[in-house]
Amino acid sequence: MTTNTTNSPARTSLFRSAPLPEPPSAPDSWPDRGSRLQDQAKALDVLVREDLSRGRALVFLLCAGVVTLVAGLVPAMVIDAADSQSGDTTDVAVAVVLGIVLLAIVAVPALLVLRALRKRSARRLELLRQWAAVDRGHDSDFPTSYGTEGYPHGRFFYSALLLVLALISVIVVLAGMSDLSVLGLLPCLVVAGLFAWSTIRKYAARYGWAERERVIRARARRRELHRAQLAQAASAESPKTYLSGTRIHPALLYAALFSPAVIVTVVFVVARPQDASGLAVAGLLALLVIVLGVPMVVRMRRREQAELASAASSLASAFTGGVAVHPVRYGLGEPAGQSAGSVSSPWDLGPSRTGALAVDRGALLARGTDGAALDLPLAEVQGAVLVGSGVAWLPPSVDVLLRSGEAIEFRSPDAKAITEALADVGVPVATA
Repeated sequence: MTTNTTNSPARTSLFRSAPLPEPPSAPDSWPDRGSRLQDQAKALDVLVREDLSRGRALVFLLCAGVVTLVAGLVPAMVIDAADSQSGDTTDVAVAVVLGIVLLAIVAVPALLVLRALRKRSARRLELLRQWAAVDRGHDSDFPTSYGTEGYPHGRFFYSALLLVLALISVIVVLAGMSDLSVLGLLPCLVVAGLFAWSTIRKYAARYGWAERERVIRARARRRELHRAQLAQAASAESPKTYLSGTRIHPALLYAALFSPAVIVTVVFVVARPQDASGLAVAGLLALLVIVLGVPMVVRMRRREQAELASAASSLASAFTGGVAVHPVRYGLGEPAGQSAGSVSSPWDLGPSRTGALAVDRGALLARGTDGAALDLPLAEVQGAVLVGSGVAWLPPSVDVLLRSGEAIEFRSPDAKAITEALADVGVPVATA
């Protein structure tokens, strides 16, 4: 087994960073899953702790502040020398030379430090991705430091506030272009805005990646729960019994979302009729946004249905015996890098593809427009779960749970018909 070193030695200098964890080996190189999860947790903890280090953030702010200050000071010096009463070209030349010296002695070293921080940050992100993919089971831990309760890390919002202030200041400066001394602030504001934008991009990327990892683990936990439910139902009841589950129509969700606004509007109009006109204008604008958004949702849903229908019609000849063919989209999971030697796993891992599905002769038959084919005996299927979609233009899914521990999720407008076909041949079916 290749040793994965995750313990960082003590730093030998205040100006020298501790080494990053080594890249992980293949998942099967660990003697057991417990040691793999332990090494993964240690490595992710080290990487996330350094990525959110306050010391590194302070160094970044210091260097960014130095570069921003020089970017504003040099033009200000040149403009001040040019606007002086003497108007001597020597003063301008001296200001230019001093500006070049400041750039060379102060700004360039700060930029080099920022470049080193950026390179190490990119390396950390790559290691984070690699170590997170070592194990994505339902019980694998994943740090929540990049965002909680649906919100990114606080540094994202601080940078966004700084960027907004920089943009407002740039507009104010451009409005007073007649004053050259004020115009000299423009480079400073632009540089500050660029640094704020780079921080926004960094933490937006980190948050997006972390959310995808959490979704993968949430899917694994959901499947583990469904396996337990199906096992309990199979031991107590007939295989066709549907577990408890409810689905809320999107229209009801929209009504619940906008009903508080409607109630507040009515109360406001009744209580303050003199201000009703302004509120009515705002309400009409909001209604216009909704009206314009509804056709977009409808168009996206029709596009999804048309693509699936086209895939099913092109693959209908691949099925025999007059079986019912259902259009499906598969490959809905994230690539996990653990599908070697498995026939079923590639059908669950991305990228998303279109195909067709049928239940015939004791097997689940799947065909993809990319030429992929899967004949899965129903004896290998532990059960299936009908999963509603939380996105308005996407149809529900059928999550087929296999006895091997794998699963394949098929998204289809015929999801309910697929589960009914599976239930008719004795496959336990649940509704999530």
